[in-house]
Amino acid sequence: MQISWKRNFYILWVAQAAALLGFQSVQPFLPYYVQVLGVKDLSEAAVWAGYMGTASGLAMALSAPFWGAMADRFGRRPMVVRAMLGGGLTVLLMAYARTPLELVLARFLQGLLAGSVTACITLVSTSTPRAHLGYALGMMQSAMMVGAAVGMMGGGALIDGIGYRDTFLIAGVVVVLAGLSVQIWVREDFQPDRSRGETKRKSGVIADTRAFLRLKPFRIVLVCLMLTQFAFGVIMPVTPLFLQELAQTDDIASIAGFIFSASMLAGGVLSVVLGSLSDRFGANRMLTGGLLATAVLYALQGFSTTVLMLGTLQVIAGITKGAIRPVANVLLTQSVSATDRGKAFGVMASATALGWAVGPAFGGYLSVHWGFRSVFGVTALLFVLVGVWVWRAMRGLD
Repeated sequence: MQISWKRNFYILWVAQAAALLGFQSVQPFLPYYVQVLGVKDLSEAAVWAGYMGTASGLAMALSAPFWGAMADRFGRRPMVVRAMLGGGLTVLLMAYARTPLELVLARFLQGLLAGSVTACITLVSTSTPRAHLGYALGMMQSAMMVGAAVGMMGGGALIDGIGYRDTFLIAGVVVVLAGLSVQIWVREDFQPDRSRGETKRKSGVIADTRAFLRLKPFRIVLVCLMLTQFAFGVIMPVTPLFLQELAQTDDIASIAGFIFSASMLAGGVLSVVLGSLSDRFGANRMLTGGLLATAVLYALQGFSTTVLMLGTLQVIAGITKGAIRPVANVLLTQSVSATDRGKAFGVMASATALGWAVGPAFGGYLSVHWGFRSVFGVTALLFVLVGVWVWRAMRGLD
């Protein structure tokens, strides 16, 4: 029976949206959760939030190449199921954390087992006709952002209503159910490439990485995403706590959830359009424009004096950030063969996770010594540097 790529795609869209809903019901609020676990000072909370981000990113950097190789050997669907089931179980573990250190350990385990975003993108990129890749990857980005948006809004309301532990339990169950739905309903006609012989199949991660790095488009995307993920990581532990400082209220989770949700939703809706526009106007213009616009908006956020001002700028930044990942994913899929995309996305995930591993700890350090506002300026500068470099490096590729 012929497998319909559209049927698979829409099932994956729903499953990924549900998985991100579960993950993002709790993840943005971890800087608040550590305060419930005994950390009262906001600067110290930023440091612990940085540790959690670093632990997760480091674990993902270590495990991503392995999972990418497993995807090319055993199929892409099993990796999606593994990521969702493993990630869901670690969310359930977080519900029972008693100290910030236990929460850090749970995040490390989540980094080892999760990675549903990369797994889903790999499966979609290998099962979608080339002519529809821009649309499909843009739509998948929208699933992630829409799911995250609903999760953030619902998670914030649930936390203020029923508490952290019950919210974590509900979120974990949702992610596990998403993984089970992929196992039951998604079909994959996977046939490992046997034409290259044992030497190629056993070449290992290092040899694969060297081969990919010889491809200029892949090399550009790798560096771009690693640096942008570092920049996102720098600001990650600071934004919720800066919002808390401005809000001066105990019901901060609901407020933060609404703002983060609106930002994700704006990016999710427009990522479909932005992904398709890259097919028409070229990846260089779209990617560079998204990076530089994001830089401007982060710089402005550092001058925020009210929750409304910070929230509005966050929402607009969600739109510009929606132009970065879909365009980069299109470039990646066009630069490697379909049989190598599992390994390619694994290498890419490892590099971006490495950036994410370093960023949060650096952001926490900056917030302690220079204050919350300075971190926004540093993040903006990083995006400017990456945007200029990408524009120069990609000339002639469109």
